[in-house]
Amino acid sequence: MKPLLLNEIKNILHAEMKTPITKGLVTGVSIDSRTIQPEELFVAIRGDQFDGHEYIEDVIASGVKAVIIDRSIPIPQSFAENDVCVMKVECSRKALGQLARHYRRSLGHGVMVIAVTGSNGKTTTREMIYHILSQHKKGHRSPKNFNNDIGVPLSIFGIEPDHDFVVLEIASNQPGEIAELSRIAEPDVSVITSIAPSHLDGFKNVDGVMSEKISIVSGMPDRGVVICSQDDPVLLERLKPQDRHLITFGFDVQADISVLEYDRSDSGMTFVTNDHCRVNLPVLGKHNVSNALAALATVRRMGLTSHDFANAMTNFQGVSQRMAVKQANGISVIDDSYNANPSSMAAALKELAYLKDVKRRVLIIGDMEDLGANAEEYHRQLGIEIANSNVDLLLAVGPKAAIAANTAIEHGMGLGSVQRSINSKRLARLVKSLLLDDDVVLVKGSRSMEMEKVVESLMRYRRKNVVKSAGIVGVSETAAQKRKRKATS
Repeated sequence: MKPLLLNEIKNILHAEMKTPITKGLVTGVSIDSRTIQPEELFVAIRGDQFDGHEYIEDVIASGVKAVIIDRSIPIPQSFAENDVCVMKVECSRKALGQLARHYRRSLGHGVMVIAVTGSNGKTTTREMIYHILSQHKKGHRSPKNFNNDIGVPLSIFGIEPDHDFVVLEIASNQPGEIAELSRIAEPDVSVITSIAPSHLDGFKNVDGVMSEKISIVSGMPDRGVVICSQDDPVLLERLKPQDRHLITFGFDVQADISVLEYDRSDSGMTFVTNDHCRVNLPVLGKHNVSNALAALATVRRMGLTSHDFANAMTNFQGVSQRMAVKQANGISVIDDSYNANPSSMAAALKELAYLKDVKRRVLIIGDMEDLGANAEEYHRQLGIEIANSNVDLLLAVGPKAAIAANTAIEHGMGLGSVQRSINSKRLARLVKSLLLDDDVVLVKGSRSMEMEKVVESLMRYRRKNVVKSAGIVGVSETAAQKRKRKATS
């Protein structure tokens, strides 16, 4: 981070000084008392599980010379004696964003700011973009899931003056959040990966989701570019009034960057772009082809070619808990446990259906959360999709996933092929007794369901041996087709 003067910070935030201002400066910003460095500014954030104000004395003891607070706390005389600068603001979280916006503007437009949002594929697309660009340019990207009003500012503070780019992930679960984050980040390029039912408790319906994602343009400069899917005509129509330059990607041949053909291979997916470049993508899923096209559109905007993209993608490692294939002493586990909504669940189910030379396909699902008033209907629809697929064994975690399981039974799945459990810990114990050698197990559910614990348990039980992701190719007769054939024979 480029250094900021303490007096500069005070003026930006209109802060009330609780100790005398010093002539010092900071070279970083942190909210974590456990990892903060002496030269960094500590911002005391109040969250659901913690309050940074309770750790002020700890960070001062570690050598920190500047802190921001938003509630009154006792200020020891030793703070002033040791030139510790304490600034009080109305809201520390808002101050973090204000300071990040100032810092972003101080860098000018020599640093290309790329913001990625969408209902599905944000993190994978972010990682693809960074993976490619970092082999040709110097840059930074949001770490982990730093995609909210705390994570995005902290990611911005990670930009160095000599960086060429930064890739930010931007998320939301309530109206107005993305617009505010866009005004902080002022992205030069905004990528909208997809629109799907998600966070409906906050957005009510898919139209609300779309409005929120489109608000990514709010903070963009006039010369900014929006990269979006040609496969979503409603999104394209909604973006037209925004008067932004659009670059489209997708399977639709009218897209600026489209696919002439695609296929599954032993290493994942292979596709050919409309400029006749063959790309070997070492991750599973047609949806990841779409994510790759979004990334390709972005890096081409940055001056790279499709062949640069193809060459760099050969060693892309994928993202943890997103269609990650792991081998566990006799079984294959497809770990897609990070999160779930109806469209991402359907995409994962399709990938399981394409596997060939597999003795049994085992699907372990958890509740899909935050789907609002239509949550039960979404789970019933999932149950119908499962019944019509080639899933041999279904295990469901949670009351909503049980609705999907019951619906699958109603639509022809055998009682002996369905098991239900109230939580992931119990299911983790149950599944061990049900699995056979050579099973392929897909695990997916919302974050709150802790489906990663099921994966961890399987890997421990089967003597953990994680290997590089590998695809399994082909299409076989579905379990539903088998049931129908047996019924008519």
